[in-house]
Amino acid sequence: MNRAEKDFRDARAAYRQLSFRQKLAHIWLYHKWPIILGLTALVILGSVVYRILTKKDPVLYLAMINVSVNSQLEEAMTVGFLNDVGFDADRQELLIYRDLYLAEETDVTTHRSAYATRIKLMASVEQQQLDFILMSGQSYDILSSQGYLLAVEELLKEEPALAEALAPIVTENEVTVEDNEIEYQLREAEEHIVVTKTEANAFQVDALSLFAGQFEDPLYLGVVANTPRRAVCLSYLRYLLKE
Repeated sequence: MNRAEKDFRDARAAYRQLSFRQKLAHIWLYHKWPIILGLTALVILGSVVYRILTKKDPVLYLAMINVSVNSQLEEAMTVGFLNDVGFDADRQELLIYRDLYLAEETDVTTHRSAYATRIKLMASVEQQQLDFILMSGQSYDILSSQGYLLAVEELLKEEPALAEALAPIVTENEVTVEDNEIEYQLREAEEHIVVTKTEANAFQVDALSLFAGQFEDPLYLGVVANTPRRAVCLSYLRYLLKE
């Protein structure tokens, strides 16, 4: 037997003589880094697996601007719709962007919120991850003017029955067709010219049974102009009428 084998057997014999606590202390002293790294890897793996198993696929995206709702109404707007149409609420969701704010004039306190909201809107629209906007009258004026909203006629052109049912709550607002503000500021134009038109591009929904009595001011719902999920949007409008 060589010296290395003898030392190994002696160390093994000595280890067997240790108490349980001493063995744990010995293992921690000489193997703590592999143990820590192994546990860390397990935690990361478990977290990834959990996110994969619990991840929900959005079927619709809705932004609430200058509007907040209670938990009961939000559940009716989201889970209620999913269950009614036949989506799997455990695997799918109606994703809501909350706490967004817009105003024509902002002070120091609200400027940051308004700026963050504009960035969020632009990014969501660019990525086609926004379908509906639930909004106050003030935010409706802003978003309509800036061309965010789809014309009701365009949305419902192949749905005459739904168009008739929604007709009482269709609303009109100003849409900017032409604005040479940049040229005017750069002194490339002699006067600031803004051309607008009136367009039906939202629904006043506060009178619908789902929202009735919960809002003092008018509440508007508009469809985002570039939504790729028009069919699901139509299903959502039918659901709101049903409720």
